[in-house]
Amino acid sequence: MPLDGDTKFKNLKKNYAKGVELRGKTLGIIGFGRIGREVAKIALGIGMKVIATDKFVGNATIKVEFYNGQFINVDIKTEPMKEVLKQSDFITLHVPAQKDYVIGKKQLEMMKDGAGIINAARGGVIDEVELVKAIESGKIAFAGLDTFEEEPTPAIQVLMNTKISLTPHIGAATNEAQDRIGEELASQIISIIG
Repeated sequence: MPLDGDTKFKNLKKNYAKGVELRGKTLGIIGFGRIGREVAKIALGIGMKVIATDKFVGNATIKVEFYNGQFINVDIKTEPMKEVLKQSDFITLHVPAQKDYVIGKKQLEMMKDGAGIINAARGGVIDEVELVKAIESGKIAFAGLDTFEEEPTPAIQVLMNTKISLTPHIGAATNEAQDRIGEELASQIISIIG
């Protein structure tokens, strides 16, 4: 738009008019701790189906709050990773750092054709070489990465791929998130000091 919006508006509109609605799609959440559950609230709120997998969480009740004190509770029982990969239109990762990849060639092959994957958790949980191959083959439609295997110098194949949306590890870089982190640290210090 900044370069061609005034002269090629119709062409741009045509080029970018192939979006996918989230409503009615299935979001697979890998890692159903505090952050994974917050993502579930957002997804449920916009009408997505949510499935999750977690080695340590069997089920969780997600409270989706609305206006004027109204809310609904949604019970989500976690499923095996294989099922989440096979059923999801989109996969999002919310796991701590791992010794091995959480998503490698085998897991990418299990995913639905044309699925999307987002990692704002930790670098190294997705095999980026296999991810690029899966995108180039058309198996995976797109990826969104906020964290990378090699920070602060991500692989050039990742940086240059037009089907990967990139941010420089800023997932928690909002004013509100920073305030919450400060409050949590202060509470921890107070509990230790007593």
